[in-house]
Amino acid sequence: MKIVFLGTNGWYPTAQGGNTTCALLLLPERNIILDAGDGLWRLGKHADLSKPTDIFISHSHLDHVSGLHTLPLLKKGKVRIFVQAGERRAMRRLLGHPYTASLREQFVKASLCALRMGKNALEGYSVTALPLVHADPCIGMRFEFGKGGNRRTLAYCTDTGRCENYLRLASGTDLLITECGLLPGEKEYAPWPHLSPEAAAMLAKAAGCRRLILTHFAAHKYADLRSRKTAEKAARKIFPQALAARDGLALRF
Repeated sequence: MKIVFLGTNGWYPTAQGGNTTCALLLLPERNIILDAGDGLWRLGKHADLSKPTDIFISHSHLDHVSGLHTLPLLKKGKVRIFVQAGERRAMRRLLGHPYTASLREQFVKASLCALRMGKNALEGYSVTALPLVHADPCIGMRFEFGKGGNRRTLAYCTDTGRCENYLRLASGTDLLITECGLLPGEKEYAPWPHLSPEAAAMLAKAAGCRRLILTHFAAHKYADLRSRKTAEKAARKIFPQALAARDGLALRF
């Protein structure tokens, strides 16, 4: 299975850090998008848009949804946008006038779907959603693909501090994608929780993950890709299989 990082900054895009949070999973039968930051505009460069596309939104902060404004770039296919049930009204308002083209005006067939807490069985895969700790309601997700020797698991937990649901979602996964909103050694700010590279690495180790990818680097703290390498180095001291993402990074798991 292949994943491509379309945007890896948190809060806002920068010339050095790139676009805001968005990752693409390429499956034989569909595309799966993890958050729709403004990196979403790159989708057509990496994906077959004739396949159906499922977009999963962790929460409604603008750096995770602003890319939805570029949906009219998609000229064919079908798109489902999954959000936590309590966010549907806000998302429906965002995806319409006076902010952008409505779902009915898209060139593709687009729909807004509620993702319930717990396990959701979809076509060919499942996703388990659980609430995380953040300044506003935010969910983490665990994806399961295939069966037997072909089974693959991925956890996506961004914009959060340490919590029990994080460990439940990440437990034993092949790949954990998580945030790095704090600098190495920086302490968590309780009213607006985020993770340092060390905290992310400790969670990956405690959860028994195979690989860890750091993304959602705070734009005002990580000025360039070199500073991300510092975060990667700090994480690897605790969890050697850690890697700092950058826009355009592609890997298989």
